[in-house]
Amino acid sequence: MILNLLYLYSDLPMNIKVGLLILQLFCVVMALTVHEFAHGFTANKLGDPTASYQGRLTLNPLAHIDPVGFLMMLLVGFGWAKPVPVNPRLMSKPKRDMALTSLAGPAVNLLVALVSGIAVGALAQFGYTPDRMFEEAFIGGMSPLSVLSYTLYMMLLLNVGLALFNMIPIPPLDGSNILVALLPNNTAAKYLQIRYYTRYIFGGLMLISVLANRSTLFAYLDYYIWLPLDWLRETICYGFMRLGEIIFSFV
Repeated sequence: MILNLLYLYSDLPMNIKVGLLILQLFCVVMALTVHEFAHGFTANKLGDPTASYQGRLTLNPLAHIDPVGFLMMLLVGFGWAKPVPVNPRLMSKPKRDMALTSLAGPAVNLLVALVSGIAVGALAQFGYTPDRMFEEAFIGGMSPLSVLSYTLYMMLLLNVGLALFNMIPIPPLDGSNILVALLPNNTAAKYLQIRYYTRYIFGGLMLISVLANRSTLFAYLDYYIWLPLDWLRETICYGFMRLGEIIFSFV
């Protein structure tokens, strides 16, 4: 996703492209960091201090970044961070509390996305759309508000993408823990055996995304694999931005 954006704007001066890449990397890191912090914070509130003891109850990105998940975020806008350690045995109601802990990450991402989307919609009312930054770059300069609009737009896209991807019920993604809380114990134990194949599933998805720019076949595979999530992400992002436009249309 981010690398594709850089390719589309390959005519930009090198210093602007480098700045754009740094800006996008910052947005990725922030989305992953608040996601994992929310997990650790919620688990701690529910009686499990494991994340705190292991230094994961922090907003320091270095404590949370997973290289493979980070690369996936760069390539397709969907990815994951290093899972926060959680000990359900320290929780009063393990299945319920694990589900709440897992839900906290995507919920915080959606909250950040909502605020970002409303702000993007508000700035658009004054003519500062995300695309305006590139229009200004091509004529030799970028205003602070157009850069802010684009930054907030990236925060919107990445946080919604991270939330949706992590709600997929494939272990160890957050959606799997939520589903486990709803299943009988025996069924949940069998379902969790999927985790033995997770590395191959994610590895295959990443390989397809990498090869998408080199092969028409892989490009089609990549498009249709991510189509449902892309559609849902775009719908949510549009809704959040539209909300901002409506709110500030009266200003």
